[in-house]
Amino acid sequence: MRFLKAYIQIHGCSPTYEVLAKGMGLKSRANAHRIVKRLEAEGLLDRKPRKFYGVKIRDKSVDEVLSL
Repeated sequence: MRFLKAYIQIHGCSPTYEVLAKGMGLKSRANAHRIVKRLEAEGLLDRKPRKFYGVKIRDKSVDEVLSL
């Protein structure tokens, strides 16, 4: 999550799986994909399938306000 937040803040868009893998020291994009899917399942990310820059960090404060 730290890498994703920093990358998005610097570049204004989410990284590709290749960039994400390199930034996290992983050897393959598949490992980065698994991590993104797990974060999505935990509710920390939203992902647009088949979009090149389709990862978005979910703002938990919005979910808290909506639940009121």
